[in-house]
Amino acid sequence: MDDRLEAAVWLYVFFAFGVFLLVAPWSPLWDRAAMLLGGTEAGRWVVGGAARGAASALGLLDLLAAAAETRLLWSAISRASSS
Repeated sequence: MDDRLEAAVWLYVFFAFGVFLLVAPWSPLWDRAAMLLGGTEAGRWVVGGAARGAASALGLLDLLAAAAETRLLWSAISRASSS
């Protein structure tokens, strides 16, 4: 696969998951999904702040990975245009 295409696909994947994980824990979607666990201990943990913060932190890491992929894509485009 072409370096530019591969970098663009990874950029999209990291960015999409990053935004989702950053926003979803603080939306009603998270609470509805946690209701599937009922009154279990896992359900109480999932709706807690620690689990929401951990998911958001993972989203932030995905966004940082997207930034790194952006640099790779930019350098691949620069190499292709200088050739």
